[in-house]
Amino acid sequence: MAARFDPAEAAYVLAPGKAHVRGQAFVRQNNGKLLRATGTDVFLIPRTAYADERIAALYGERRQLRTGARLPDSDPLYDHYMRKTIASSGGSFDFDGVADGDYYVVAMIHLPAESVFLQFPILEQVTVKGGKSVKLVMRGY
Repeated sequence: MAARFDPAEAAYVLAPGKAHVRGQAFVRQNNGKLLRATGTDVFLIPRTAYADERIAALYGERRQLRTGARLPDSDPLYDHYMRKTIASSGGSFDFDGVADGDYYVVAMIHLPAESVFLQFPILEQVTVKGGKSVKLVMRGY
């Protein structure tokens, strides 16, 4: 990675705001069945040069993780400058008190498996402006 994480560039994610970023996250399987972000992590990540580079490497132009995408471990401060919540049983999530700015929202979708716990991340971009709340429907496609 060429970009270095700059805490000052990401600090707005920790600032108090008036908006909510809420929504629902799911993917539809080929058989039509929905897999929701039930009880899994949802992240609100400030858009920075560092985040842009990581997201581009992991997702490219897609809303789903690219197969085989790998990166070095993130800067430990990067994880500190993001917010996390847990999706409800219906796949809904809510970040309250969000400050104006550009963000990535990454929701983890649980994939059914017999012997291991697998998660599949999906991505959306969102802009909070003027303290107005944003509602997302994250479909992963």
